[in-house]
Amino acid sequence: MFSVVNQANSVVYRDLEQWSLFVTESVNQAIENDSPLRRRIEVNANVISDMLLEALVSPEDFRGVRDDQGNLQAGAIVIDMDDHLFVEYLVTAPWNVTQDSPLSVKKAATALMAKLALESDTNGHFGRILLYAIPDAIEFYQKIGFIETGEGSPNAPEMELTIAAARRLINRQT
Repeated sequence: MFSVVNQANSVVYRDLEQWSLFVTESVNQAIENDSPLRRRIEVNANVISDMLLEALVSPEDFRGVRDDQGNLQAGAIVIDMDDHLFVEYLVTAPWNVTQDSPLSVKKAATALMAKLALESDTNGHFGRILLYAIPDAIEFYQKIGFIETGEGSPNAPEMELTIAAARRLINRQT
């Protein structure tokens, strides 16, 4: 259902700019309507902004997934470390947060994480991934198999996708 994007290019930049425009409008609507999704939309907007800058500076670190229609549905900034992949940013397309667009899909971020676990395995890290989670995303990471390592901070705990959890995630997605 999803195809992999292995680095940023002009098409990805255009897509991220589209995300930025969409999420700006979504934030404005959430504020006007006092939406219960306001915080999630604002967090999504901040991560999209940071990711766009990182993709411009280090296009080789960008990973993403596209749906069958070619729409970029999730993106990440990923760094290959000595014994794991480190996910600096992970974000879903803004319409996947608001769920009010015909572009909305489910499971894009999960599919991207499975692809990253496979990349980690291919790179000799056996699927191992580390990241610092924002509080709003901890539950998502736990659902797909991440555990808290005890490192990081209360506002950004370090989480790890272990080798065994990576195998399970990859197997569920294939």
